[in-house]
Amino acid sequence: MRISRPFTTPLTEQTQAGAAPAPAAASAPASAGAVPDYVQDLVFIVARDGRILYVNQPLGDIAADAVIGQSIFDWMAEEQHAGLRDALEGVFTAGALRGLELCRLPRHAPQAWYEGRLSPTHRGGEVVSATLIARDITRHKLAVEELNRRYAELERRHRDREADLAQAQAQLAEALATRDAEAPVLHRFRALLDAAGEAIFITDPASGAVFDANGTACRWLRRTREEVIGRTAAELGLEFVIDLPEEQDLAFTETRDSRRPTVISGGVHRRQDGSTFPVEVAVARHHWGEDSYVLAVARDVKQREHGVALLKQREAAYHDLFEQSWDGIYLTTRSGQITDVNPAMAELLGYAREEMAGVDARVVFPRAADIRRFQQVMAEHGVARDLEVELRRKDGTVVPALLSATRRHGSDGSIQGHQCVVRLRTAADAPASAQPAVAPPIMEPVLVVDSANASRAEMMDLLQRASIPALEAGGIARATQLLREHAGGIGAVLIGVEPGERGVDLTVEEFRRIDPDVPIIINSSEDRLVLAGQLADLNIAAFIDRAVHPLALLQRVRELTTRRATG
Repeated sequence: MRISRPFTTPLTEQTQAGAAPAPAAASAPASAGAVPDYVQDLVFIVARDGRILYVNQPLGDIAADAVIGQSIFDWMAEEQHAGLRDALEGVFTAGALRGLELCRLPRHAPQAWYEGRLSPTHRGGEVVSATLIARDITRHKLAVEELNRRYAELERRHRDREADLAQAQAQLAEALATRDAEAPVLHRFRALLDAAGEAIFITDPASGAVFDANGTACRWLRRTREEVIGRTAAELGLEFVIDLPEEQDLAFTETRDSRRPTVISGGVHRRQDGSTFPVEVAVARHHWGEDSYVLAVARDVKQREHGVALLKQREAAYHDLFEQSWDGIYLTTRSGQITDVNPAMAELLGYAREEMAGVDARVVFPRAADIRRFQQVMAEHGVARDLEVELRRKDGTVVPALLSATRRHGSDGSIQGHQCVVRLRTAADAPASAQPAVAPPIMEPVLVVDSANASRAEMMDLLQRASIPALEAGGIARATQLLREHAGGIGAVLIGVEPGERGVDLTVEEFRRIDPDVPIIINSSEDRLVLAGQLADLNIAAFIDRAVHPLALLQRVRELTTRRATG
């Protein structure tokens, strides 16, 4: 016998809810009416000495009425008596619920098991009877015995196979040791592939299932190699191809000797947090013996696309500035041929834009002295500002003008030509003797602080070509050193900030402690609202987007440094 988990029946729910307690033996039939006829469990109501006051169904071939008045112990196996007496004592003494398991009830199947539950029936604050509900759990017991038997059989088989398993493991270890000893180059090559910056997949062209993948591919997918191998791109949730599309595959098989991969752009990889980055995939089919494999190399191209987008933004900004400027602007080659003019320049000279393309710029300057002075200034300074010249219009009239120019450089740094800005000279302009030939130098230098070498070099080159003195620092230590060395003598600090960069506020605070009044300019492609939130209350003079045209940046730098020098 064992105490089991109690269970709830309609009769116990009535008793626990405060219903009227069941009457004694004389009124037992009335209490029996509370138990529905459809209850298949054995339900007894018994007195403290075990006398049966009610039973809900015949016991074997004895009718229920004939059982009433007999002792419940007569219907239990002798080894169950002690447990039943303890349970009854607990019910009548403490009013507590008791559970027990019963087996081998007379006139029932010898192997039958019952789960019993004893609950008290109260009257006037006293326990007057106990309700015993016995539920047949034979099927569950037999199932448990069968499971135990099967478990014992499995244990026996496991022991029988342990020796075979140990032998197989020993053979596997020997094979692995042999492979490791014979192929060290393969292991090194595998390690290099796993450390590569690109995700590499090898697939079966027939099924699309992955044969193998390198460590980067597994890191992208946040899966182990075992979880990747055998799955298709759809099962892995990939949003970029790792197999040749049918139309490209057919074109490839026509020139099977070629091993040049097909590059497929426009794919994306989605991280587990939902964010994505663009992917470019190089796919090629290869043959090993009679088998074919597809090698796919996926490369993260977000930096390249970001650069392309930034270049397009700059080109658009430059185009808008060029087209919408009220001043005349024209571009020349290094030899002086006009390559393009804006609408204002064409209107100023009375030409159509297409008429000026390819024309030697010297034809619009009637005075040879103006041309020589322009060439001399550009050779000495690389920039000219408000040179007084005369221009010849299409109708032959000559008009006075002010000419400013800068050099145009190619991607390799070579001089490609000039960009010239022209505006008509009016009576309000100063006389020629008062006009400087070049932009007056800014006495206080600009400090360029940027950890990205390419961005810092670009800013330094831009400032130097504009004749603006500049100092550069690749880190905060060097920047603070320069600020202290030139205490009060820095015209402005230009800080380059990468997207997502942290600690910019601490850098600005450090600069403010050294020079509280120096204008600080933030140059970044980060969202301006994000930067403004990070640098609130730090008195930032200007936020300049990196996509802005260089001339706009120079204008802002000149404005701030001039204001500091004259203020």
